[in-house]
Amino acid sequence: MSALRTALALSCAALALAGCGGGSDSSPVETPTPLAAPENFTVGSFAFFSWKATPEATRYELFTDPDGPGPQPEARMGDAEGFTYSSFNQQFNGSLTTGRYRYADFINATYRLRACNTTGCGAFTAAQVFDIAKSISYEFPTGRSPLKTSVGNTSLESLSRDGLTLAVALDNLYIFARSSTAHPWQQQAMFSSRATRLVLSADGNTLAVSGFFNADAPPVQVYQRSNATWSLQTTVDATQTPPACPQPCKVIADNTALSADGNVLAVTGRSGSAGSDTNAVFTYLRTGTAWAPQSYLAPAATSVGSAMALSGDGRTLAVNGGAFTRTQFTTPPYLYVYVQSPEGAWSEQARLPAGIMNFLDIAASRFSTVKLSSDGNTLAVEANHLPGNQPAEFNIGTGDLTCGSTEPWNTAPVPAGSYSNAAWHIAVFARDGSANWHRQAVMARSGVQWALANDGNALFYGGSLFTRSSGTWACP
Repeated sequence: MSALRTALALSCAALALAGCGGGSDSSPVETPTPLAAPENFTVGSFAFFSWKATPEATRYELFTDPDGPGPQPEARMGDAEGFTYSSFNQQFNGSLTTGRYRYADFINATYRLRACNTTGCGAFTAAQVFDIAKSISYEFPTGRSPLKTSVGNTSLESLSRDGLTLAVALDNLYIFARSSTAHPWQQQAMFSSRATRLVLSADGNTLAVSGFFNADAPPVQVYQRSNATWSLQTTVDATQTPPACPQPCKVIADNTALSADGNVLAVTGRSGSAGSDTNAVFTYLRTGTAWAPQSYLAPAATSVGSAMALSGDGRTLAVNGGAFTRTQFTTPPYLYVYVQSPEGAWSEQARLPAGIMNFLDIAASRFSTVKLSSDGNTLAVEANHLPGNQPAEFNIGTGDLTCGSTEPWNTAPVPAGSYSNAAWHIAVFARDGSANWHRQAVMARSGVQWALANDGNALFYGGSLFTRSSGTWACP
């Protein structure tokens, strides 16, 4: 009888733990109240959460398991641990104070949430994974492509095309790797670096770092991986510019781009008598392990490079010349397309009209972004339509839209200095066999995140997937 009682007790204890839906080794054991588990609990990105309000709940509790199925215990993240949340229209948003934690402590974490009131706490949500790859990229059949956004101009995270190498800039520069998407991330390297922009090559072996808080730091640092070991391969000093660049010539790394194999680097800069805006792009070529300045490209405009992309093969570069700002409507911006000849020389191939935006002030922070396909034959640009303030070739009307629009389009003229009728969209340009470019599609959707497939035949935008076949884009 004693053995039977012991067995029953152990069985009940096991069932109680299983009912909690626990993490590794120390899930909370409580009798749940009738409160339902919060609905639509999602982990959008590192330390940010959202969920729908639970009826009769007065507070919520977040439990975190830092290593998921690993040996570390699950723990509640209360006020003392920096967890805060707020509500708006029955929708809750929460966050963890990231300064309290190392990125490496939570990259493999899972999270559970429950609603509580004065009588106790209800059932837990299912454990949600912190999926960093999903939050910063979209997975197409041809590999992962970074999710672009017009909000802000920094890039603190960058992922390889296969999703197996990740670079993160927080208090330091971290590099993680995993053997497959089913395996946890392992920290592969850490460097002391206060950067705000990261560009990882598609193969995951080269990393360009820029935007340093330290004024004495070089504009660009390039790291290279060899046999799972990372090292600083070179730095690009402000004065390391191509010989053809008119003096004074200086690297201003407001934007950078890498080819898929990491052997071509494009960096914005300033040349000649330019004011405070960048007006040039410099390219650098790696041969073996040695880097050297290659070309100087100048579209004869200011704000050059606030939107910039390099094709995967490193032979096509798209960069804006000029940009609409909050107070400027007079100089229409263009996308300049440069191509590299087999001999290595770069030349301008096309000048495409697009409503490039570049403004950062106390009221807003919006930037146009661009992406080129691997072969350079497809170009997508996030642009703004400013009816009444642009030449006719820039105008986008309802008849130009592919698959209609989920946004109200107003074609009335916009008063000077006003953005009341401005409309964001993605314009897709294609290059034919004769090196001629034409606008192939215009998508207008709600949402600020978008991604172009590496082969150029799919576009994820506003939660919709557009696909192309034989030059025609199909509606989702």
